[in-house]
Amino acid sequence: MELLIPGLILVALMIYASTRIKRSAARAFEAETIETDEFCIEKPDGFLNVISGDPRFVFEAYSKDFGRDGTENIRRATANVVQKNNVTVEGVAAELLKSGGEVVDDRSEKISGINYRMIEHIVTEHDVDFRVKSKLAERDGNVFIFTTKSIAETTPEFMRNIETMFDSFELK
Repeated sequence: MELLIPGLILVALMIYASTRIKRSAARAFEAETIETDEFCIEKPDGFLNVISGDPRFVFEAYSKDFGRDGTENIRRATANVVQKNNVTVEGVAAELLKSGGEVVDDRSEKISGINYRMIEHIVTEHDVDFRVKSKLAERDGNVFIFTTKSIAETTPEFMRNIETMFDSFELK
């Protein structure tokens, strides 16, 4: 009997802590706006913004979900922003176009006075096709490269989430 009360208290505390951890983890995958001094991105529901991840990236995110049918160990999608200094959009675009894969789209547009170049291509890695979309933007001799990489065979709803994130990327 003497151990029953402390045991019940311990179990109650464990349940409380577990519930709080699960709630916090679920909130991390909710949609949110990511703003830095340089750019803004609308991260959709189902993606996690990596804090203090790979130092090559000024922004990094990945999907909660993994692939299916042979791609169970691969995240459905990843997204990142790389900043390159003393380069031009044309130079970076030429590198991307030479990197291989079937080019699906290559277009430019002007948004809020900034020139953007969007390149989409299909690449195959380890017998899996990926859709890679890059959005390039230049300011003051620096090029920001926003890239999404997703398993090519995915649901239309998931592709809409990726499109929303891709379209939302803008320099400030």
